[in-house]
Amino acid sequence: MKKNSILGVLGGMGPVASAEFLKTIYDYSEGEREQDFPVVFVYSDPTFPDRTEAFLKGEEDVVLKQLEKALKALVQMNASKIVICCMTIHHLLPRLSPDLSEKIISLLDVIAAHLPHTEKKHLLICSSGTRRFRLFENHKDRAVFDRYLIFPNDEDQEWIHRDLIYPIKKSSDPQTVLPLLDSLMEKYGVDSFVAGCSEIHVLSKHLAASNGQRGKYGCIDPLAIIARQTAENRL
Repeated sequence: MKKNSILGVLGGMGPVASAEFLKTIYDYSEGEREQDFPVVFVYSDPTFPDRTEAFLKGEEDVVLKQLEKALKALVQMNASKIVICCMTIHHLLPRLSPDLSEKIISLLDVIAAHLPHTEKKHLLICSSGTRRFRLFENHKDRAVFDRYLIFPNDEDQEWIHRDLIYPIKKSSDPQTVLPLLDSLMEKYGVDSFVAGCSEIHVLSKHLAASNGQRGKYGCIDPLAIIARQTAENRL
């Protein structure tokens, strides 16, 4: 983003994660005057239906209508680019009109761009909806994902969805989910993971700020990457 441009953020899915993303942008911002910090408009709408449940029930059109309304509101506020703080809803991006889709910064694209720089495998932590609709497997850069990602088995995926992601939706303290993360990292033999769900942004920030054993985990977090690029006017 160029200086003086506006970043739009569609949040509320969930609200804790998108609020944390906004805070991350300003955590990374530097300057003597706050007037020099990025302009960010946040449209936080927690009334969006649960994306996984809605898509599995065949209710995509309901979610799409609400998505289009929110994106159009951000465009009307002159947002130059828009970040949607929900990975699962990226399933609907191909159905958006070109004037809306060209504004979106795809979290999947951000992950794909950064994986090749790591030269190692990462465990994918995402919702069951993202897995069932094969967002990573069907992406244009799927060869990159095949090379650098480890996809949990079906049983572990359900554990991640129910016992790792959803507790973070209800609380900004990720401490209770750390034992599950530890067991998954050990089982799959990795020391890094990909934040394939907006809630995992909260977890990745917690780990980055931690000292000791848990601080050893690396993470490719698209929201953290976007936040830093926004703060540095590099987006």
